[in-house]
Amino acid sequence: MEKQIINDLISKAKSSNQQKAVQKIVPIIIKEIEEVQFSFYIEKGLFKKLKLKALQEDTSMKQLVNDAIKDSFK
Repeated sequence: MEKQIINDLISKAKSSNQQKAVQKIVPIIIKEIEEVQFSFYIEKGLFKKLKLKALQEDTSMKQLVNDAIKDSFK
């Protein structure tokens, strides 16, 4: 009885017309600027302001910090 049920399930699985998953190929983004990871502590209030500004300007916090550091060297 069990063998018949298993055979029925196998037949059902084979007959179903399921599409196979196709892996999406995404090209690797080549960065023009070499980056390194850097961690530091920031005041909680400044962090909240940075996060809010990034949302308002539709940019990343990383970009805002990089821009601020670049401006400080001018």
